[in-house]
Amino acid sequence: MGTNLEDKSKKLYGESNRFLWMSAKVLGFFIFGILFHLEIKGKKNIPRSGNFIIASNHSSFLDPPLIGYLCDKPIAYFTKQEQLAGFLGWLITRLGGIPISKVAMGTSDIRCAIEVVKRGKSLLIFPEGTRTPTGHLLPAKPGIGLIVNRTRVCVIPVYIKGSFRALPPGKYFIRPGKIIINVGKPCFYSPNTPYQDIANHVMQKIAELSK
Repeated sequence: MGTNLEDKSKKLYGESNRFLWMSAKVLGFFIFGILFHLEIKGKKNIPRSGNFIIASNHSSFLDPPLIGYLCDKPIAYFTKQEQLAGFLGWLITRLGGIPISKVAMGTSDIRCAIEVVKRGKSLLIFPEGTRTPTGHLLPAKPGIGLIVNRTRVCVIPVYIKGSFRALPPGKYFIRPGKIIINVGKPCFYSPNTPYQDIANHVMQKIAELSK
């Protein structure tokens, strides 16, 4: 019974409040422009219609809001349960946040992500599963492969350069500096492609954008 109730409640996640999303976009224009001189390359590769999955490297807490600013429509994303306390938690869930029920993404979280995409929402996934402690890319986990296989939407590889220097794991003060977001071309996968092969290929495309 508890699992069913949890699954039902999770269907509410991934939705963004339009007013809050627009406000965040305006705020992002000033913050990212002033602090980071943000440069976006390849934005034309993001489809104008339909939904998709954005797969990005992950080295900083700045990465989700950077991807949110990149997109011209609200995008759902995973967030750790411990980040959902107080006003910040309220804001995160109303900007498309999907709480991860455990330390790592589990089966119920993957089911929730699939449901969000099937509802027509776009989704941000970090294939590495966690922030890199060194700034270097980590191996991809198969979760993204399963989600892509079940939803049949395209994957947009993205590499964020500079966010690790600006706010690496374990640090709480932002260091202003240049940030560049490189957006790759959409990737499509056959239904017969193994989950890990999808994840590895996506990670390869992300790595190519880092050069």
